[in-house]
Amino acid sequence: MAANDDIDLMQHADGELDDRDVTALEARLASDPDARTKAEALGQMSELVRGHLELAVDDVSDARFDGLWSKIDKATTAKSAPARRESSWFDRYRGYIFTSVVSAGAVAVLALILRGRTGTTTIYKNDSTLEVQPAALRTAPEIEDMDTPDGDGTILNLKDEDGNTTVIWVSPADTVEGI
Repeated sequence: MAANDDIDLMQHADGELDDRDVTALEARLASDPDARTKAEALGQMSELVRGHLELAVDDVSDARFDGLWSKIDKATTAKSAPARRESSWFDRYRGYIFTSVVSAGAVAVLALILRGRTGTTTIYKNDSTLEVQPAALRTAPEIEDMDTPDGDGTILNLKDEDGNTTVIWVSPADTVEGI
């Protein structure tokens, strides 16, 4: 029998084979007396090891097991100091965090709903009509030149890769050269 067959027998003794492999191995065990002898020996060895381990467990005192379990419990439930601080902070402010998240969600939903409405709004007041456009849709007026007291001003709108830049240049009124 090959080494792979021995591995199959060990896996069968440990219950690690799937149903298809178990069926094939049991058919081989029925026809091969050498494989059947090895399988029985593996079963006896397994029982011997299990019995030895059970006796070894019985020799350990309950107090020692209790100590081991308490160490395991402490290790699994203990939190580090930063984790305790974060957890206690979250417990104190959980309501505020939840309220903030819900409020932000509501604002986002309203923004998405109202975003579809574009254009002007007509306001009727005292028998007159006023067309109002949302601020986001308005364009700023462009001013090329402005008058300032005792001087002159110029406004330059420059477009670059970062957007728009506006420069306001104010110069004093004509001065006498050389003074």
